[in-house]
Amino acid sequence: MTFHRLDDDRSRVTLQLDVEPDGPVESAGDALGFVQRQAKGDLERFKTFIEERASATGAWRGSVEQTDTTG
Repeated sequence: MTFHRLDDDRSRVTLQLDVEPDGPVESAGDALGFVQRQAKGDLERFKTFIEERASATGAWRGSVEQTDTTG
């Protein structure tokens, strides 16, 4: 997940999921778009949560360094 500042009042949130279904049930769910719909719904609920607060949450303001875990 990345957050991109657009201006003082707006940000763009981008989510990239790499999904590897495990078994036939998860494969079927992925093929039917369940993962995508769940992620979209979660992001919309997050957006609503942030916009309703109208102020910072007081949460941690640090950064997370991305490391390559594939190698």
